[in-house]
Amino acid sequence: MKSIVIERAGGAEVLQIKEMPDLAPRYGEMIVDVAYAGVGLVDILIRKGEFTELFPFPVIPGLEVSGYVRSIGEGVQGFRIGQPVASMKLLELGGYATQARVTPQLTVPLDELGGDVKMPEAAASIVNLTTAYMAVKHVNRMKEGDTVLVHAAAGGLGSFLGQIAKRFGAGTVLGTVGSSDKIKLAASLGYDELLLRSDFVDVIKQIVGVQGVDAVFDPVGGETRSRSLELLKPLGQMIALGNASGGELMHATNDIWLGNMNIAGFNLGAYAVYDPESVGQAAREALQLLASGDVRSEVYGIYPMEYASDAHRLLESRQTSGKLVLQMG
Repeated sequence: MKSIVIERAGGAEVLQIKEMPDLAPRYGEMIVDVAYAGVGLVDILIRKGEFTELFPFPVIPGLEVSGYVRSIGEGVQGFRIGQPVASMKLLELGGYATQARVTPQLTVPLDELGGDVKMPEAAASIVNLTTAYMAVKHVNRMKEGDTVLVHAAAGGLGSFLGQIAKRFGAGTVLGTVGSSDKIKLAASLGYDELLLRSDFVDVIKQIVGVQGVDAVFDPVGGETRSRSLELLKPLGQMIALGNASGGELMHATNDIWLGNMNIAGFNLGAYAVYDPESVGQAAREALQLLASGDVRSEVYGIYPMEYASDAHRLLESRQTSGKLVLQMG
């Protein structure tokens, strides 16, 4: 098999294609012939060496794949050779390869969803769509008519958050983007109003008045997260879903107490360690929304695996909308 391996921290040029022995399934696992692999911000951070304590070099990045079941280990039921699937590699990475080792709990049979989900869409969607689904349904527990704010509305995660929020009954969904050219795309993804993140606080205060917003979904972090707390209504909730800015700001506990704020965090990978069955079930439910057309996936670009470094550079430039995928097989 062929894999994209990172042997040292660095720029996109450190992504190297190497031939490796074919994989054989261990007990309770399957091997998938990978058709497509999603490219995410976490892959950039891993490449830069920011998670070496979890994923030491050499490492094959990649959290999400789509493809066909190649072989099935003992103890696995409910799958068949050749079956089209999408799977999350949240616990050990390895998606940037022509073969991937997957666990059945985190794998979704695409032919059982009752609709047509194409392979590139499946690889582009399974992690972000499941994250959005669980953040809205299980973490926020959204109520009918809620007003919500989503940061990075045109990104891989944000492109689903607006749609899922509407699906679960949000009354008004506001979104912020980093540049004006992303407003047009995000406008078609469930958002009632979009604005630039550079001046969002004052503008949103004009929109919602003293009422504030019921929930903020934030994968950006840093100053954006801190300022968003000003917009929460009493008993409103901030859901931290990432830290793309790289900033780290702590809010005083007394401010949270006196402001009647709820602050929650959700990390799909960490939760999958705790309860992989619940994450897998949520993935099936979320992908069924994609199959039925209730939500749609934005695939910004598809790159052959030989051009993975170009995909990394493009994502790192923050000029993309939706998701990038690599064509592996």
